[in-house]
Order: sequence, then C-alpha cells, then structure tokens
Amino acid sequence: MFTSRTTIPDSLVEAVSTRERVKGVPHDFYRYPARFPPAFAREVIQAFTSPGDLVFDPFCGGGTTLVEAISLGRRAAGMDISSLATFLARAKTTPISVHDKRAIGTWLDDLETTELQRSFNSHEIVDAETQYYLRNLPDEARTFFFWVLEHLSLLPKLRQQRFVRLILLGVGQWGLDCKTRVPTASEFKTEFCRRLREAVSEFFSFISDVATTNDLPRHRLSSLRRIINRSSEQCNDDGRIPESWLPIKLVLTSPPYPGVHVVYHRWQIMGRKETPVPFWLANQLDGAGESHYLLGPRDEDELTTYYSRLLSVFSSIKSLLDKDSLVVQLVAFSDPEWQLPAYLETMKKAGFAEVKADCRTKNKIEGRIWREVPGRKWYANKQGDISPSKEVMLLHKLAE
Repeated sequence: MFTSRTTIPDSLVEAVSTRERVKGVPHDFYRYPARFPPAFAREVIQAFTSPGDLVFDPFCGGGTTLVEAISLGRRAAGMDISSLATFLARAKTTPISVHDKRAIGTWLDDLETTELQRSFNSHEIVDAETQYYLRNLPDEARTFFFWVLEHLSLLPKLRQQRFVRLILLGVGQWGLDCKTRVPTASEFKTEFCRRLREAVSEFFSFISDVATTNDLPRHRLSSLRRIINRSSEQCNDDGRIPESWLPIKLVLTSPPYPGVHVVYHRWQIMGRKETPVPFWLANQLDGAGESHYLLGPRDEDELTTYYSRLLSVFSSIKSLLDKDSLVVQLVAFSDPEWQLPAYLETMKKAGFAEVKADCRTKNKIEGRIWREVPGRKWYANKQGDISPSKEVMLLHKLAE
C-alpha cells in the first residue's frame, strides 16, 4: 500500500526527465499530440505493477500506455473521447500475421508500379460529409490520398487496411501538419511506399517479440487489451473491462492540459489553417469542436467545465481501484500558479491523496518531478511562472 511518499527508482527519474523525442516502433508511426515518452511509460509500469496486472489510461490518445503495458505482459485498457485516438491505439496494438505481412507487401508492390493519376479534380463537388473532412486540404494531398484510398479495398482484411491507414496518417502528418510547403503527389507516394515497406516488417518483428514475452500466439495479443471510444466519465458503469481483470493496479495517463492549446483533432497547415482530414483517412467520424477534446473551453474563466469533468472522470475511476493502486499523470498548465492547486484540489474531491516522490533530482519541486518537453507543437493561451512547455508528474492513491 502506498503512503504519503514513495521511492522513485533512478531509472524512472531518468525516464521522466528525458529530453529525447518519442521514437521506436510503433510509437513513431504517428505523432499524437502531447504524448509522453514510451520509456517513461515503461519505467512506471515496471516500477508499480506485476505481469498480469491491469493498466488503465482514461485519456489513451495514441496508445503509448497500452502498447507498453502489453509489451511488458500486463493487461491494458484505454478510453478516449476521440475516435481518431482510439483508431490509432487499436491499430498499434492489433497483431498482423505472416499472411498479412505478405498481403500488404504484394499490395504495395502493385501500388509502386501503378501510375499516380489525378483521378480526383480538386474543384469537383463531393458529398457534404466528405467536403467537411477535406477542408483546407491542398490539391496535391487530395490527389494522393484519393489515389491510395481507391486502392485500399484490394486488401481483403480489415486489420490490413487499418495498418495501411495508420501509415497513411503518418505520411499525411509528415507532409502537412505545421508545414508551409506541401509535397507533390509524387513525393507523397515515394514517402508512403518507403514508410509502409519498413513499417510492416518492423511491426511484425515487434509483435512477434511481444507475443513471446506474453507466451501467446500473435493473434491472441488483442485479447490483452480493451480500447473504448467514449468519455471516461462514468467509466465504472461501462462494463466493457472484464470483471476478472479488475482491480486496476495502475492508472497511467496524460489528460488534456488545463488552459493549454493542444490540437488533438486537426492538422495545422499553411499558416495554421486547420483540417479534419485525419479522421477521414482513419475512416472515423468527427464533427466536434476543440472543447469536446479538451474537457472544456480553454479560455473559460476558472476553467470550471474542465475541472468539473475531470472530477467526474476520477470519481468514476475510484471504484475500479483498490488500496494498492496508483495513479500516475503527466500534466502541463498554462498558468500553474493557480491551475496546479485547482488540479490537486479536484483530485482530492474525487477521493485521492497525493503521494510525493522520494528521489534525488534537481527537477523536483515540493516532492513533484518536473520535466522540459522537447519539440512540442502547441502553444499556451497564457503564460505563467512555469513555462507551459514543462510537465509535472503527479502521483495519487486512494484517500484513506
């Protein structure tokens, strides 16, 4: 059972403080905004759980927690209100077989020898739903995306198509997100073919290693995770996490940051114009505004909606834990002077007590470890005493 202080292993201190960019299969297939380092997730899971334990991420994003949990022989459950997020998490944790690898390779061989034709006129009228997703999308990108998607149906299995869409998203992000120059359709094609050929081989090897770790056939790995597209509010009533998996031993998450501008649901292109095209490429539905994904408007006075919904999330999680469970979060603030106390007070109202970190590091302030975040493509709407490019690791247990 955790007390008011807990010892943090040196390896975890190093992982939470790292300034290395996120890398490694399958994490680098798509750069989900505000993700934390896989090494951090891995060290937390190793430090505070045992094989077979359940790890839960109520804001699972691109699935870093879930991938690392399964890789270490734990069960994993994740929820996210964004269908794009749950698509990514599911694609990164869905095993592919030898047959899948061969089928994707053959499909790619055919694609590479097929001429990239401009089959879609950029001025042509499409149905209203598709037009919504194509907003602000440059013609060269439209041509490439339509061309790939027209050929996608030639892959017979949904998991094969899902994996290709995952790599297609990564290529689209490479060419468009926070860019001022758009690649040509031919440049998109070259990058896509290169990435897909490398990714299918690397992911197959990764999944094979994970299967060996879990002493399971590759196709059984999906049985170790539950990925649910919904808000984590009232998650204790959802019922899709098997009773036999409970209690949750570790909640490991990075929630939406209060007051910080993070574009989870759009790509920003050509001077920060926004496009919802990632949802279209993933074959998922969108239609919600920014506050839907941020627990509330980021410019609201006192962030009342944000803290109210955060309270709802953790109040519902509480009943899924036991006295030996731990909650670990990485959080950034636009104005930590008042937002951090408000955050901690919300956790207290939800029934949690803070656990201070017992370790030696220059990055510790009042028992909490802070970290500089490299290369973030988001901006705070306010400036506080501590830069919004910093995150803090918060530890909580159930209050006695």
